[in-house]
Amino acid sequence: MLRTSTFVLYGELRDRPAAAGMVLLASAALVAAIAFADYLTGYEIRLAILYLLPIAIATWMVGAAAGAGLALASAGAWLFSFLSSHPYAKDFYFYWEGGIYGASFLLFVALLTRLRAALARSDERFVTVLEGLDAAVCVEDARSGALLYGNRRFRDAFGAPPAFLRESGEVFDEATRRWCLVQSRPLRWTDGREAQLRTVSDITEMHRARELIERHREAAHRTARLVALGEFASAIAHELNQPLAAIATYNNASIRLLQKGEGGNSGAHLSDLREAMEKCRDQAKRAGAIIQRLRQVLRQPAPALAAQDLGKVAHAALELAAPDALEAGVALELSTGAGVPRVRADRLLIEQVALNLVRNAIEAVQALPPERRRVLLATGADAEGRATLSVADLGDGVPEDARARLFDAFVTTKPGGLGLGLSICRSVIEAHGGFIRYEANGARGARFTFALPPA
Repeated sequence: MLRTSTFVLYGELRDRPAAAGMVLLASAALVAAIAFADYLTGYEIRLAILYLLPIAIATWMVGAAAGAGLALASAGAWLFSFLSSHPYAKDFYFYWEGGIYGASFLLFVALLTRLRAALARSDERFVTVLEGLDAAVCVEDARSGALLYGNRRFRDAFGAPPAFLRESGEVFDEATRRWCLVQSRPLRWTDGREAQLRTVSDITEMHRARELIERHREAAHRTARLVALGEFASAIAHELNQPLAAIATYNNASIRLLQKGEGGNSGAHLSDLREAMEKCRDQAKRAGAIIQRLRQVLRQPAPALAAQDLGKVAHAALELAAPDALEAGVALELSTGAGVPRVRADRLLIEQVALNLVRNAIEAVQALPPERRRVLLATGADAEGRATLSVADLGDGVPEDARARLFDAFVTTKPGGLGLGLSICRSVIEAHGGFIRYEANGARGARFTFALPPA
């Protein structure tokens, strides 16, 4: 580190006796030269004032003791040379003038010593402040980029100026994995050259706090949307419950009327009509049950749990998704593994999760070539004894940048999608004590699997 104090040369000479001796020898030679010049001029020009020059050099560069010694030597040189040519009327006058010179020289040494000490204390205070700063401070040569000064924090953190110090503002340091605020300003260095003062503050915690606040703000916004969605879903459930109940009532009346008229000639036609009406009634009842369950889930009650067979759940989901698959030209396949344990679950909710995954898979492959329009449901058990149900397709899979937040609310890869399907699936499965995950289906496609603990 470059020391910037005005007394640096003194400190260096104090630590180097040979250099200090050379300064003293040069100062003594200068005293002798002044005395000789004074003698040659016949004392017509008063040159004694020039003794202050070697005295100042010795005092500033070597120390007060050296300056005092040279002051006495200068006074002695004046006495010796002046007495030989200029006798005084009284000896007292001569020695009085010599004493005045000696006292003046010593006073000059004392003043210069105090000045040097004051500058030293001022410089020490300045350096102490810089060394105690939490921010890293350095000074670089504006042309060469050489380090002129670096405080303790800078030396501990970097040692040498890193490349990112050439920038300003918030910069990420790859070496330390921390954020830094770099501030630069030009200045003129002690030797007159142009330099750059750079201050580097560690703002990692502040940066993390900003990110945390941003995440909290985003979470609050998402929560507000979920609350609004809950209120909306509750209102929809309330408004649709009565019409769906009316549909079921009218369908039951229609079936009774058709049963009375089955004795006619159009019995076969009426039988088909009755089957269609029964399916309509079942779907209406199912829609009403789903909406009623949605209202119950929004109120956060305990789910209606019972022992369930995931094989039957998968079969029911296939039947419900069959019309959509037929329209899209997608082949649905079911593979039930042996020894799959029964699970304790709400049949309606788990069935809806499976159905949602199947419909997502159908949408993923419906625009692909025929050989890739296939969706496979499979049940099994994992190593921990949990029952699993997986839905696999041969589509294009999930983009890499969407996988980390795939099950978050309002995150979707579908054009115009709300991003709620997978989020609701995860909530339902986790409410049953299980988990749901995504993985690539080999070289292409996607596989969604959920696992539930055994009953």
